[in-house]
Amino acid sequence: MWRRIAASSFGWFASIYVISAASVLLLTIHRHTSQYKETLLLLSKDACDEYAANNGDVHTLQALFRDTAEEHGHDNVFLIVTDQEGRTVLEEASHPDVAKAMRDFVRSPNHTCRITGGKARKGMGSIAVRVRKTPLPDGRVLLVGINVTKNEHVAIGIAIVLVAALLLSLAACFALSVFLARRFALPLARIVSAARDIASGNYSARVPATSGEIEIMELENAFNTMGEANERTLGELRRLTDDIAHDLRTPLTRMKAAAELDALSGEDRGALPQTVIEETSGMLNMINDALAVSQAENLIDPTPRDEIDLAVFLKRMADLYSTLAEDAEIAFSVNVPERPVVVLAHKSKLQQLVGNLLDNALKFTPKGGEVSVKLKESPTVVEVRNTGPGIAEADIPHVFNRFWRGQKGRTLPGNGLGLALVKAIAESYGASVRCASSESGPTTFSVEFKQASTLSSHRQ
Repeated sequence: MWRRIAASSFGWFASIYVISAASVLLLTIHRHTSQYKETLLLLSKDACDEYAANNGDVHTLQALFRDTAEEHGHDNVFLIVTDQEGRTVLEEASHPDVAKAMRDFVRSPNHTCRITGGKARKGMGSIAVRVRKTPLPDGRVLLVGINVTKNEHVAIGIAIVLVAALLLSLAACFALSVFLARRFALPLARIVSAARDIASGNYSARVPATSGEIEIMELENAFNTMGEANERTLGELRRLTDDIAHDLRTPLTRMKAAAELDALSGEDRGALPQTVIEETSGMLNMINDALAVSQAENLIDPTPRDEIDLAVFLKRMADLYSTLAEDAEIAFSVNVPERPVVVLAHKSKLQQLVGNLLDNALKFTPKGGEVSVKLKESPTVVEVRNTGPGIAEADIPHVFNRFWRGQKGRTLPGNGLGLALVKAIAESYGASVRCASSESGPTTFSVEFKQASTLSSHRQ
């Protein structure tokens, strides 16, 4: 992986540098070319104007040229005037070879050209001259040349520097590309390897923590967090499967035993139909509760929500459960505010939520105990408290898990879905549910509705 990243980044770095270097070289050449073109054009124009002003007197051109040569150097400017037959009328050129090349250019159809001739100063080779040809009004031809040897050598020097810098930069780019690719790709390779381990069944695979870039560290932490969550979910699924198998095996075993007993006795005792009804009813209730939890967790309820006054609702629920509490010799009380406390909910779901909390409280409260329901405002919290045996601190995080039952609840009726349904319904309404208890009791379950206070203030 890192090799592909290194090759790709090196290609980008190299392309950017080559384009930048070429742009600098072209801009430099263009700048120098523009300068000598402007100089040639200016010299030619001045010479033509002077020639026309003095009625074709070439001596005035000679004087003008010598002034220009004093300014730019005799080796840097050249002047030749020829007649219509190509014979030289005036020549001011310090290098004979340059002068001969300029005279030969008279017969060319071009207006400008580059010529070489003579020997430049040491280390610079031949003289390079740019020449401009301009026809004069009387048929003569004006040739003006300017020495561009230095300019060309500057451009060549820049090109050499850029090429050398290019080679050094390519080496640096290659080293940097390899370094960055290994720095970023190796952690990604470890993540890929861990993902493959997880896909092959090793759900405990994790990515070793590194001290690299913050983005890579965040990715590693997120991957490890995801792996831990997946491993925890799979563990819960395994436990869930074991619990379902255990809870279904018991009624099925009883049904099988009742059927075998009737078959062996040869008599119809009437026990088998009743046993089948009771056991299948229990299994159906468990399946329905599991489906209700899934629907609540996935917010599957298209019907609109109603405004429900929790104070009135809890009083009615208390009326229903006070009889059950009285039969079980358990004290039952309800404490709600006098003014309305409104929530948006489905009445049936709210009945399931509060009903499961009350069923759970009555089931675990012994004779002589107490169950109380309390509604608080700001924030709006429904509390169900019982004085039965408490819940160990280590078990509290698991009480809302599906099919989970503590050691004390294994011998009591139930399938471990009641509190899971409470949590799912509460969270579907944006509420939160908590459990507070100790080993010796009491136990309090509380549901906090976050939007209830706002609705209550709007109703008042």
